[in-house]
Amino acid sequence: MRRFCSVPRGRRPSAPHGAGHPPPEWIEPYTDLADPSPYTAASAATPTPSPWLPRVVSLVLRAPPATLAADLRAFCRTFLLRLSPAFVAAALRSPQLLPHPLPSLRFFRALPGGADDLAAHPQHLLGCYVSLLHSFARAREATPDATGHARRLVAELRARGDGDGLLGHLTPPSAASLVRSLAALGLADELLWAWNGMRLAGVEPSRVTYNCLLDGLVNAGLLDTAVNVFDAMSTEDPVRPDVVSYNILIKGYCRAGRVQDAMARLDHMRDQAELSPDKITYLTLMQCHYSEGTFSQCVALFQEMEERGMGKDIPQHAYVLVIGALCKDGKPFEGMAVFERMLKRGCPAKAAMYTSLIDSMGKFGRETEAMSLFERMKSSGLELDAVTYGVIVNCLCRFGRLDEAISCFRSCEEKGIAVNPIFYTSLIDGFGKAGMVDQAQELFEEMKVKGFVPDSYCYNVLIDGLAKAGRTDDACALYKRMEDDGCDQTVYTYTILIDGLFKEHKNEEALKLWDAMIDKGITPTAAAFRALANGLCLSGKYSRACRILDELAPMGVIPETAHEDMINALCRAGRFKQACKLADGIVGKGREIPGRVRTMMINALRKAGNTDLAVKLVHSKIGIGYERSGSIKRRVKFQTLFA
Repeated sequence: MRRFCSVPRGRRPSAPHGAGHPPPEWIEPYTDLADPSPYTAASAATPTPSPWLPRVVSLVLRAPPATLAADLRAFCRTFLLRLSPAFVAAALRSPQLLPHPLPSLRFFRALPGGADDLAAHPQHLLGCYVSLLHSFARAREATPDATGHARRLVAELRARGDGDGLLGHLTPPSAASLVRSLAALGLADELLWAWNGMRLAGVEPSRVTYNCLLDGLVNAGLLDTAVNVFDAMSTEDPVRPDVVSYNILIKGYCRAGRVQDAMARLDHMRDQAELSPDKITYLTLMQCHYSEGTFSQCVALFQEMEERGMGKDIPQHAYVLVIGALCKDGKPFEGMAVFERMLKRGCPAKAAMYTSLIDSMGKFGRETEAMSLFERMKSSGLELDAVTYGVIVNCLCRFGRLDEAISCFRSCEEKGIAVNPIFYTSLIDGFGKAGMVDQAQELFEEMKVKGFVPDSYCYNVLIDGLAKAGRTDDACALYKRMEDDGCDQTVYTYTILIDGLFKEHKNEEALKLWDAMIDKGITPTAAAFRALANGLCLSGKYSRACRILDELAPMGVIPETAHEDMINALCRAGRFKQACKLADGIVGKGREIPGRVRTMMINALRKAGNTDLAVKLVHSKIGIGYERSGSIKRRVKFQTLFA
């Protein structure tokens, strides 16, 4: 026989029920027979729990799942007990059992008297289901298939409710608990069913219940339904939306990517409802704008928080967002000012703030500030992760401090910090830009040996380094290897190679690559056409460049500065006569406004150092004036500049 805890004082174990023994005694959860259920009206005084309540709860928690039913029956036989419906309901909502949904469910299924005892007491049966759902909602993250268990419980509850009117016993507290639990579990259909049952039972929802419904609908992605519920709240005085209601709806709009609607609700909240947004409101909208890349709006919301006097209550994550937004928007020094204000307000710094500031300073070439921040971060005691070290390696490469960059990288490996392809890409780019392409290639091969798969950007930085070093054959070989490895070639890949091949006077190969890019359906960018046009112009084939430019128009590619780039290229190469011929062709075919072409020529001559021709052009009517030959009126050509 299994041994149990001692019997409560005044109670001695009896022999199993049989001939000559009294029948089992019903036990209630409280000695004064008062029921303090949260689903009924609270009693004036706190009742005394039955000494059997903790014993049964303890048994449920320690019994193996396979033997729980047998252990409960043995317990009840030994002490001649029967668990009343009120006792079962009280046990399920007890603070000791509520955090453990699976033992609670096993207890409910293993009741010695079965469901018959509970079915005769619908109020207590409903309380059991409400407590179980609350238990699964509370421990949903730590409980396997919590949603599945809850869905099956609701199916049982629906069957009982539709059959014998179980939902008719809902009270305001039980209805609120049921709605809150289903919302937390994300069971949208079940939530709407419970809401309808609550209204049919004559239970008027409170603002808190409405907010639970709103949150459940938003979390389930039923935003339009949530908006309808919100509008219904707005027409009922006792439950008009509060700040929490607005926050839930704003969260829904942000999750759906409807940023303008979210901002409109913010305006309505302030102007129409006359409610003051709280830190949750601002944080939700700031996160949304940051994710959408509208950094100025993110910063504006933060500034509004400060203007409203919320400085000491601003959450740490809001500082992370605004500092990151300012850094991404190219304003690292403004981000630094916010960072210093944050520290003065007593809010501790996070690694993400330092990392954003260091990265932004590095992109602006502010070596001293970036490295000073890095030292400051190390002395603050914050743990440096792979992201921070990746930014440091990238900055050192930007500053040309390649020995320190590779040393930092190797140190990360020794410390067991999980390096990633971004480390290698930064190093390959740094060595490539420094002309140390052999080292860059070695790092590329090391990267592949260690199992990292290079992406298009990694291939492109190595191809760029090889092309700039004049090793176009190696660059083209890597381009073919890129294709063999299944890595997508981008327009940037072709731009690098076309520019490099033209510089090596491999014009036909460059043109073949251009045609290959078009055949693959890759849309050229202005930079790609500039590389092609410059190469063609410098090789005396500017008419072909114009022809290709005309072919781009049907593709929707119209580089705004294409003609200016071609004229600049010819002038830089000292081919002024050809530049003038090209300008005449542009004007003659109506491709550009004559005055704009004239300005292009003047600027190109000035940039090429030929100020004499630039001044002569300024004081002439070339390009915009006309000359007459009898009755024929002709525009003065640019080529007359050399007449």
